[in-house]
Amino acid sequence: MRGSKNTERNDKGVGALFYASLFRWGTRGVRRFPFLIKAGWRIWSASRRRRRAMRILGIPVPYVVALSPTMSCNYNCMGCYARGRGGEGELTVVELERLIEEAEKLGVFAILFTGGEPLLRTELLDIMKRHRRLFFVFITNGSLVTPEIAGRFASLGHIMVLVSVEGRVEDTEACRGPGSHERALRALGLLREHGAFFGFAVTVRRSNARFVTSEGFVDEMVALGCSVGYFTEYVPCGDDPVDEWVIDSGLRDELRRRVLGLRRTKPIILVQFPHDEYGEENICTAAGRYSLHISSHGEIEPCPFVPVSCENIREGGLITALRSPFLEAIRRRPELLRRSRYACALHEHRSDLEAMAAGIRGIRKGAS
Repeated sequence: MRGSKNTERNDKGVGALFYASLFRWGTRGVRRFPFLIKAGWRIWSASRRRRRAMRILGIPVPYVVALSPTMSCNYNCMGCYARGRGGEGELTVVELERLIEEAEKLGVFAILFTGGEPLLRTELLDIMKRHRRLFFVFITNGSLVTPEIAGRFASLGHIMVLVSVEGRVEDTEACRGPGSHERALRALGLLREHGAFFGFAVTVRRSNARFVTSEGFVDEMVALGCSVGYFTEYVPCGDDPVDEWVIDSGLRDELRRRVLGLRRTKPIILVQFPHDEYGEENICTAAGRYSLHISSHGEIEPCPFVPVSCENIREGGLITALRSPFLEAIRRRPELLRRSRYACALHEHRSDLEAMAAGIRGIRKGAS
């Protein structure tokens, strides 16, 4: 966004904001300083491996791989992109381990566990422990966070946990069900008690937009110990899209002003999607440019909001996925990576993506 000097100074990208959140958390106490040193080493070493892999292989290597180890969930939230996608045929522990090892070697910096509810697969805690060269972002609804799990998150030291909360009690429970808000706050309390690196994640809808970007809500999250907050604008996808939740352009601009104002005054790092991802050029970073999504069934997708795929990591691994003709075709058409109405450009152009994918599959079928 262009504007005043203050606006420009606070209009940072996701990477810069993420590093700022690491630094802010790591410098708040002597016991956290080793965490900060190790995080800096991970960033530096991953960057070296990534540059080398791109030079040798001649393919783009994303900074972040979003991975849904399961699409199952103990909630049934309205508007969730994972709703209705099923839990059968999920990647096994061996397959997950192989994928993460490959990402580590290629120089991917972070694995973002999403879903579904990733804590339904508790083996992820052991997998993360074995891969300390990677950073992990773990998004959870908080309902399955126990004192033991909070302690393990804290002890691992290379994980940022984001707990989903939708604003007021009624906002969270309208989406996630009775008791969900209380369980989310309890999870935040446990993470703080055990000294984990954590924050909150909000899906911003028309009904909760002004509240979650208010000083009162952010102050509450700071008081609960959050070091970072992620605002993600609702995208009407999945089995039950709710068009009434979509934010219009006027409210979107207002929210941006509010978030930038909160950044200047609150002791917490706030990240806003899609603004901080798309930047001034309004270009999505997905489809393998800086990120991509791998479903619980191994499907290589441009992003979590668009379950369209031509490849599976079970057939050739991550390198084959990064060479995907489908993802390359998307990257060659920048108009598909620009948004106007929705928070996700690829969702906005989904019919084009489906036609492209069908064409690629047709060519392969004809050649076989």
